[in-house]
Amino acid sequence: MDIELTEEQRQLMDAARRFVERECPLSYARAIEGEAAGYSRDLWERMAALGWPGLLAPEEHGGAGLGMIDVAVLCKELGRNLTPSPLIPSAVIAASAIAAAGSDAQKAALLPRIASGDLVVALAMQEGKRYDGAGVRMTARAEGDSFVLNGQKPYVEHAAGADRLLVLARSSGAAGSNDGVTMFLVDARAPGVSVRPRGTMARDHQAAVTFADVSVNAADVLGPAGGAWPLLEPALYRGVVAFCAYMVGAAEKIHAMATDFAKQRVQFDKPIGSFQAIQHYLAQSITEITAADTMTFYTAWALDQREPARAMVAKTKICAGDTLKQASAIGAQIYGGMGFNEDVDTTLFLRRGKQWQMSMGDSGYWGDVLATELLGA
Repeated sequence: MDIELTEEQRQLMDAARRFVERECPLSYARAIEGEAAGYSRDLWERMAALGWPGLLAPEEHGGAGLGMIDVAVLCKELGRNLTPSPLIPSAVIAASAIAAAGSDAQKAALLPRIASGDLVVALAMQEGKRYDGAGVRMTARAEGDSFVLNGQKPYVEHAAGADRLLVLARSSGAAGSNDGVTMFLVDARAPGVSVRPRGTMARDHQAAVTFADVSVNAADVLGPAGGAWPLLEPALYRGVVAFCAYMVGAAEKIHAMATDFAKQRVQFDKPIGSFQAIQHYLAQSITEITAADTMTFYTAWALDQREPARAMVAKTKICAGDTLKQASAIGAQIYGGMGFNEDVDTTLFLRRGKQWQMSMGDSGYWGDVLATELLGA
């Protein structure tokens, strides 16, 4: 693996950093917490004008046809200021799933709209701690050429601001197996779909989405009925790695904030950064952040090379999640009592640090995945 970024990737990094600093300061991330959609369509349109939702989409469908390292570069910069957007569920997971499982007609109709930012798709898959098809209990009953969906997805990020929902439901078999699940693209405002906002520690705009006799026609089924998992799994891995890059960016930012504070805050006539305990905290944190950063970009590279990456994705999610949790806790602690004050920016990272450790499969789930890969159990 060549860890050096290309000139084009450096340009993407620089452009993203300038955009985030100009358009999305931390005050914006705080303000958007009160918005139902969880992101601003206006900001999303400005991101789309830069081509970011189309990074992964094939060139023949209006995208740039780039890879996961490019996505990781972008997401890391967005994470630095906690930039709220539907980029990962829509432009990474949904776009990858449609490219892998969609018919020619579905690709032609949907991918250009996702790449342009015009169509926003939210992922409605997870029903518990598991982040796979085996945890799906929601049912999809066949009726002629259509399916009728019933069930609930308790945590769907950006559901209130989505145009479509990428839904995983069980058309055959029972929970506990990845077999028998089917992918559907459902209008977020279809009859029978209800969206109820849910509060989370991170305030990251999750919603409980209930499906009550929701009819989906054959044109909105992605891939073979009952055989969705092998096609969706690689798309989910891309989404997890993009999210890990986002978390690494957030960890780097809170560490930089804490380091600057340690240089400026004076106690006993000395900057607190001169005290050994503070130095050790910061040294430990940046070591962990660098490790998570390296692992994230290695896994992104492995996905681009189409190498077996299940174990690496598991390691990366555990590492990045734990690292952000620790970095945000250390950052808040270095600020002292004020670091836990709701009005101080450290709390933006502190709240997300723990919540995001659990998002997209918690450390327990990914630890089980890794153990299975290591032991062949």
